[in-house]
Amino acid sequence: MPRMLFSEKPLRPGVATATEFQGDAVTPNDSTDLVNGPCHAIYVTGAGNVSINLAAGGTALLSGLSAGEIVRVNASRINATSTTATGIFALYHQQPL
Repeated sequence: MPRMLFSEKPLRPGVATATEFQGDAVTPNDSTDLVNGPCHAIYVTGAGNVSINLAAGGTALLSGLSAGEIVRVNASRINATSTTATGIFALYHQQPL
């Protein structure tokens, strides 16, 4: 499946450009890391919780995510256990052409 393009609107006054990410669809799995390495953010299309392994070590539960939300986090794995959100994408900074 080809990577999809996602844009994030500036969150701070004075930031002139949006951040662009390429995204890979993710099937949560308790024993397999993300295929393309740790991601820079996570996008969900269906509301819920996402359980992750952090790239720096440890775990976290991102709870109460809304559909269409982008969360900036360096995750190495999206765990199936405790993940209730759907349509999860691992986002990576867009590579220049």
